[in-house]
Amino acid sequence: MLKSSSIFPALMIIVLLLVAMPKVFNLINGPAVTPGVFDAGYTLAQAAELSKETGKPMFVLVTADWCPPCQKLKRSTLTDQSVIDWVKINAVPVYLEDGTNPDEIASLPVRAYPTTLLIQDGQILTSIQGAANAGPYVKALTSAMASIP
Repeated sequence: MLKSSSIFPALMIIVLLLVAMPKVFNLINGPAVTPGVFDAGYTLAQAAELSKETGKPMFVLVTADWCPPCQKLKRSTLTDQSVIDWVKINAVPVYLEDGTNPDEIASLPVRAYPTTLLIQDGQILTSIQGAANAGPYVKALTSAMASIP
């Protein structure tokens, strides 16, 4: 018969392994490719100009290759057709990578990776930190759009 004191450490190890597995797999898989919705490759300045011309807010994704939640967001949510359609119809997409765009990122109120910002005329309509599933992600973006006059 096993003593309860010997079961606890084994259970803790199992729990820790289960929690760590997604992060380990993300690191093994390497950085996710940039989602296709960002293929235009707009800089923050270009997107701001286009935002003024079209009246659409900027959809800014701030991410890092070393960040497991960023890889999850890029591999799942940002490849979901509902998210792709929402961005194409409603916003000007901007992709900012930690190692590539440090100055642009420094100009924004980013405290964590990933952060998604919806910006209109210099005003931040919403800031979504972390990885979210497609449904809640689109709902938050749509809700923020309601604040545009």
